[in-house]
Amino acid sequence: MISVQEALKLVESSASESSPENTDLENSLGKVLREKIYADRDYPPFHRATMDGFALKSEGFSEDRIYSYTRELHAGESFQLESGEEAIRIMTGAPVPEGFDLVIKIEDSEDLGISNGKKQVRFRTEKFGSFSNIAIQGEDLKRNQEILNEGTLITASVLSLLSSLGKYSVQTSKLPRVRVISTGNEIVGPGEIPKPWQIRDSNSYSIRSLLKKYGIVPLSVTRAGDDPIILEKAVLEGLDSDLLILSGGVSMGNLDLVPKILDTSGVKEIFHKVRIKPGKPIWFGKKNEQAVFGLPGNPFSVQVCFRIFVEAYLRKFLGLSSEKPILLPFAGERKKKNKLTEFFPVSYETKVQTFLSEKKFNGSGDIRAGIFSDGLGVQFSETENLKEGDLLEFHPWT
Repeated sequence: MISVQEALKLVESSASESSPENTDLENSLGKVLREKIYADRDYPPFHRATMDGFALKSEGFSEDRIYSYTRELHAGESFQLESGEEAIRIMTGAPVPEGFDLVIKIEDSEDLGISNGKKQVRFRTEKFGSFSNIAIQGEDLKRNQEILNEGTLITASVLSLLSSLGKYSVQTSKLPRVRVISTGNEIVGPGEIPKPWQIRDSNSYSIRSLLKKYGIVPLSVTRAGDDPIILEKAVLEGLDSDLLILSGGVSMGNLDLVPKILDTSGVKEIFHKVRIKPGKPIWFGKKNEQAVFGLPGNPFSVQVCFRIFVEAYLRKFLGLSSEKPILLPFAGERKKKNKLTEFFPVSYETKVQTFLSEKKFNGSGDIRAGIFSDGLGVQFSETENLKEGDLLEFHPWT
């Protein structure tokens, strides 16, 4: 039996790398970039007014001087200065004409009416200088400057940047083809009436919902019971995918058939059993480039093992960096008497600062275990007691 850290290293080192594919920008949200992105021009591409006001020259500026102006310049427009033009009325976002290097905001101006057909204005300001209230061309980005690297998750802000750069399509990691199998004679569908000794299938729904975090919809979801013929057929069909995820059948009972069937199906075991609670019987292996996870059957074990191990595999497959744990102080006390690394549901609790408080549950078979929690706290194998204020490693659900 290996440690959680050893298992994670094996999972990540075994992950195949996804192939890239071309994706329309509008469909790229939540996907992972597989190309470097460069600026196609300077940003801003011109000296841009950052205030509504007046553009003029800083050289020779005086509060006692009366300025004349006749024209206004709006965003999306451009014109050249005319000979003898002292000032122009300018709007936020408009390009500052060459020859002017100062914008004074409208609040610092005094309208003096019209004289000789020209509008008159005077300025009252103590703070000004060359390029005041002007975003200088290229101050954000220079043309051909690298902005985004491979492995960047396309969030709303990244998508907005890509559209600003004129990227109507991008290279992204192709999503894995995933199949899901639920085992166990006790499992029936959620629409069926269970016999007193049966339970409804929740694991396949948990796995499907957790896959959606990465935009993945499984190719198939199968309930195979504990019939070795049906289960072997489902496994062989499932191995045409990039990732096969099974729940149940990996422990030590007579009907825990998954490891044996995976072995006879040509899947090489990489590890079976990890020093973790819940989820100790987890199984992981590969057949060529196909990865297989055998998750324990209890609902909370499935959620924990998926969050910690399956997500680690998916991140590496898609080209994302390994997850960096969040550290937050623990509210309360927690004791354990085993040498396992325990994962337990926690929720945010805001006092003077944000803490994590444990959500009590009745073991890995408790169908309510993860409900109303914000994620998982970790009590490592060597830590017997957690005290108020101890920093807790935290893995949010989302």
